[in-house]
Amino acid sequence: MTLNEVIFMEKISVIIPTFNRADRIEKSVRSVLDQTYAQLEIIIIDDGSEDNTEEVVKSINDERIHYIKNKQNEGASMARNMGVKYASASLIAFQDSDDVWRKDKLQKQMEYWKRNPEYALVYHSYLLHRLNCEAVSVPYAGTEGNLEGEIFSTLLQNNTIGTPTILMTKDSFLDCKGFDTSLDCLEDWDFVLRYSQKYAIGYCNETLLDAYQLEGGISSNPGAFYNCMCKMIAKYKDELIKYKLFDTVIMRLFQKAENEGILDLVKEILFISLAN
Repeated sequence: MTLNEVIFMEKISVIIPTFNRADRIEKSVRSVLDQTYAQLEIIIIDDGSEDNTEEVVKSINDERIHYIKNKQNEGASMARNMGVKYASASLIAFQDSDDVWRKDKLQKQMEYWKRNPEYALVYHSYLLHRLNCEAVSVPYAGTEGNLEGEIFSTLLQNNTIGTPTILMTKDSFLDCKGFDTSLDCLEDWDFVLRYSQKYAIGYCNETLLDAYQLEGGISSNPGAFYNCMCKMIAKYKDELIKYKLFDTVIMRLFQKAENEGILDLVKEILFISLAN
């Protein structure tokens, strides 16, 4: 089956991993069900929730929803990979249980894709609502490098692709072996880096999603964030050097750490990461 034939298929499988998000998941799911592009299925992987997530999901009466619950928490990467295995469509999209799609998200992406069938993945801009109530657009203004096509070097500097913005072929996801379940965080960044080394990526320059920063997440946990950043720099050290980006990325990391008063600690974490 050619990529053009896949693009004109009607059905999209939407994968939603969730863990203890009973208070937010209904809004997230309904934003998918309310899409103007309605030919879809939703595969919810409940990753061992201990709240009433199951009750909330099963109260949403729509035959397009498929609910699967893990006995124990295994992480978002494992849940997403599992969801793709259950997907019946040749196109897949990802949603998070605390984000909200705008009604024409899938329609706009599909329309863009039909005009640009050379891509196996299409993403879009989103609005990030931070804990301090500030809302910022991602990709950020002034992002260096290309946002479309061969964007590996751009992604090395900063991840411009939010997982819930992705619409892609199932075959290309499987070809890249899915999300790395050995990573505790930033596994989404690692995935698009690996993906962009093999495939060109399309960018629909429209804001089609609202993402919400929550207490306890990686984006609101400075210690976990810096630890993961250092691991990513170590993992992609050779590529950063090849594209002459190593010094730039290190400088940005240290500047951010200095602003938060933890420069010495971050230097120590980076040294250990690079030594391993």
